[in-house]
Amino acid sequence: MSNNSVSNPHPNTRRSSQRQATRQLLVDAALRVVAEHGFAGATTAAIAKASGKAHGTVFVHFRSREALVDEVVREIGDAISQRLAQTQSAVPTVEEVLDAHLAALAEHEVLYARLLGESATLPPAARARVFALQSGIAFRLRQAYERELAQGRVRAIDRTLLANTWIALTNHYLMHRDLFSPGASVVAARRDELKACLLQLIRS
Repeated sequence: MSNNSVSNPHPNTRRSSQRQATRQLLVDAALRVVAEHGFAGATTAAIAKASGKAHGTVFVHFRSREALVDEVVREIGDAISQRLAQTQSAVPTVEEVLDAHLAALAEHEVLYARLLGESATLPPAARARVFALQSGIAFRLRQAYERELAQGRVRAIDRTLLANTWIALTNHYLMHRDLFSPGASVVAARRDELKACLLQLIRS
């Protein structure tokens, strides 16, 4: 086998790598457009312009705008889920789950607020991703609560009420961030208030 065959990647490998890089470039551009103009303003033409690629390139990598929007929502959801998993301990407390969730929201606040505010206009697959993300957050919170309840550290309340209260509370603040914290991060400004609202439900 020649040295060239060892050092040079196969043409198909190079093409696959370039294709993936271009696809990610389009998704990153779409994230920037959504952050600035919302999903309504994230047309394929605007995304192509932000990426520096020809408009037709979008449809080489995504069969439709809906497919691209779904990928954007997946990217946002994955980023939040990964951050949420970074709790201080392998068996997190309720407060640690809340801290991790708030940290995830703070890192992606503008995009997630856009996602919540425009969820009704998203394609069905993208809306399902939003629901799955919130269900995952609720599951982690219920798990942590069950452990603390078994240890006698919290009082008994309905598990669904607990999870739904937290999701509704954070969503409400994010969707009205211009009122709760004009011109600044609502999570940074109100995180202690948000946590206190939830924790007082379960602490004696």
